Amino acid sequence: MNSNQPDKSEALTERPAELPGRFETFVRRLFERIGGAMDFALRRPLNPQPRTDLTALIPPIERAIEEKLRSEGPRVFAPNLLELRYDYETWSQLTRPRVEYLQREVRATIYEYIHNRRYGTKGDIQVTVGFDVFTRGLRIIARFPGDVMEPAETAASASDSGTTKTETPAAVPEKRCQLWLKPLPGSRFSAVQTTLVSPAPPAGIGRSRGNSLSFDDGTVSAFHAAITLAANGSVVLSDLGSSNGTFVNGVRIASGDRTIIRSGDRVRFGDVEVTVELSD
Repeated sequence: MNSNQPDKSEALTERPAELPGRFETFVRRLFERIGGAMDFALRRPLNPQPRTDLTALIPPIERAIEEKLRSEGPRVFAPNLLELRYDYETWSQLTRPRVEYLQREVRATIYEYIHNRRYGTKGDIQVTVGFDVFTRGLRIIARFPGDVMEPAETAASASDSGTTKTETPAAVPEKRCQLWLKPLPGSRFSAVQTTLVSPAPPAGIGRSRGNSLSFDDGTVSAFHAAITLAANGSVVLSDLGSSNGTFVNGVRIASGDRTIIRSGDRVRFGDVEVTVELSD
């Protein structure tokens, strides 16, 4: 036998010194893959929507900035306050990590965009993600400090993650109101109740369990309507573009419109009719 040829049993046997190193490499690669998967999940939701996907968001955001540029002498200033206002349905599907990711990445992208074009700003770049019951899909609002904020019934903050809001509102006395929606006698539904607070996001009404007031009926849209307590104490009902309509005392609210409701009013969501009861 040729003594220069390696013994086959030795060739097939792992050297003991190599085992810890290979195991360490395997574990490191495993965690790298897990981390990559988590990062991918944050960047791309399981059911991505163009309105919440970062790559689809950037072009309209950049256009919103360009439309609001101001020239002051030789310098051009870009708006540094940005609001993303989603419709209620989209907003309700956003997880907190996803909202925080959007705020962080949109802010970084805007900063780079403005810096690369050598635009000036009137302050730090701030991004707010929230919802507005009167928004269809997404509204992108770019503005400067001191600009009058566009009216909105909600303008809810996306989270309490520490992201600075675009405005620090003046203290407003809180108002509360108890609301009951009581189905007519003989209905298969039970009365539903919630507390309305002003200022605060509205109470959603619909088939989805994500609403404050839910009716499991096929004629009721997943996110059918919303009720808001206004600063003056009025209770405002809004249709959210429902398929089968929202009716107050037999009169249909135009899709996306709103109206004041009072105790004793009869309201119908699709085929579900209820009586409104309000109390302080």
